[in-house]
Amino acid sequence: MSGTPFELYIYDTVRKRYPAYEGWEIYEQCSLKDGSRIDFYVVKRNAQEQLVYGVVIDAKDKAELEVVDIEQVTYYLTQTTADEAIIYVANDTLIPQTVQERADEEDVRIVRTQWGRN
Repeated sequence: MSGTPFELYIYDTVRKRYPAYEGWEIYEQCSLKDGSRIDFYVVKRNAQEQLVYGVVIDAKDKAELEVVDIEQVTYYLTQTTADEAIIYVANDTLIPQTVQERADEEDVRIVRTQWGRN
């Protein structure tokens, strides 16, 4: 497992929500064709190994979430077969109303964690 301390923290949260015993696979720093990387790409497959559900997850340990962060995970959705996008943020990350509204429009879920930036 690699990544920033926040990404390592988020991995445990993601694994609890998407447990291996239920068939979930977590790919860290998953590369896309254009070279960009998704922090976590979580997938579930059926008995024939066909993807039945996918989630793109981005971990943002920053002072303020921006519209570009929403656009980034929305882009990840278009480049994968994922059904859902989630951004995990620190407990003290500012989420402006315009960013929350954009996330709502794009069906991107923002989850505040217990991680403190300070």
